[in-house]
Amino acid sequence: MISLVNKSFFLTGMGSGIGLATARLITNLGGTVAGTIEHQDQAQAVEGIVAPNLCFCLDVTDTPSLQKAVNTAAHQLQGLDGMAACAGVIKLLTSADTETEDWLRILDINLNAAFQLARATTPHLKANNGASMVFISSQIGLVGHRRAAAYAASKAGINGLARSMALEWAGDNIRVNAVAPGPIATPMTEATRNDPQRFKTLQDGIPLGRFGEAEEIANVIAFLLSDASSFITGQVIVADGGFTAQ
Repeated sequence: MISLVNKSFFLTGMGSGIGLATARLITNLGGTVAGTIEHQDQAQAVEGIVAPNLCFCLDVTDTPSLQKAVNTAAHQLQGLDGMAACAGVIKLLTSADTETEDWLRILDINLNAAFQLARATTPHLKANNGASMVFISSQIGLVGHRRAAAYAASKAGINGLARSMALEWAGDNIRVNAVAPGPIATPMTEATRNDPQRFKTLQDGIPLGRFGEAEEIANVIAFLLSDASSFITGQVIVADGGFTAQ
């Protein structure tokens, strides 16, 4: 049984999509959430889920601000039991059309910020007897995409980061895993879902015949954050409706 009672977690990207669903589920399971939102107008989305003093509006690529937010939250919560790096961005561009600015921004948000979150939370997680880190990867980090080379590279990097950090921190009883969603009905896929032809083509390629829901990915994240997954580390858990099984 999954329980997060009396546990505290730091999330990035909790203002929408998978991050918001995860923050809501953690709270419903008895845990306490602190974390980041991208814009102040997302504060309303987390109202009642995250205390105002534990909600930090910042750019996750601003490492000093992220570090300060983590330390502030850990102090107010008297420690952290886990983290989930849910902030992410995708831009559908071929490699030929990917400008250096696009490449750097996508890797900075999806990979570098996740690494910096892990670095910031590690000292607090080490203080607990059994802690968990969860990164958000993607099926695209496993199979590639014709119009998302930068995104694919960033998510493949997440897979390697999770496996390497799992080995590094196992001795401190910190588990590190990644969740690799397939197409999920979130703001990130809104443009695709609003294009009937693209939507049908993508949906037809999913064995379960539908997009996933943010809450379904939140279920996996909560499991990995909980003691129910206490012997799981260094894994990339794929939740893609069967796409990568083909």
